[in-house]
Amino acid sequence: MATQAFISGQGTYSYASLTALQLIDRSRQGLAGAETGHVAGLLGVTDKEMARLLNQSVATFHRQANVQQLDAATSERLLLLTRLATYGATVFQDKGKFTRWLRRPLRLLNDRSPLDLLDSSTGVQLVEDIVGRIEYGVFS
Repeated sequence: MATQAFISGQGTYSYASLTALQLIDRSRQGLAGAETGHVAGLLGVTDKEMARLLNQSVATFHRQANVQQLDAATSERLLLLTRLATYGATVFQDKGKFTRWLRRPLRLLNDRSPLDLLDSSTGVQLVEDIVGRIEYGVFS
């Protein structure tokens, strides 16, 4: 699966493999508005679902698709979601399997689906941790 890349003064990086400091720097620079649709595609979510993940109305989500540069908070959320989507597709060895798993309620999450938690950075980290447990064969 192809991942987005960007060029900085220090080389070319994949959005999915950014270090924490690179992620902060890149989010402060702001991503292009078109990235919202790209990330929605990576996660296999609708516009309405993506708007909820970004804590926005659907109308705001659609307006941002034409924005040159997104604000830092939205850019950071998109970068975190991109990293999760890429990691999940790698662990599940298939984007479709991962996106279906995102929608499945898990007992570990009190019968909530991982997708329900992705509207906060804490939720993204929790889901990333669960994917890591799956990668290493720890019962989840």
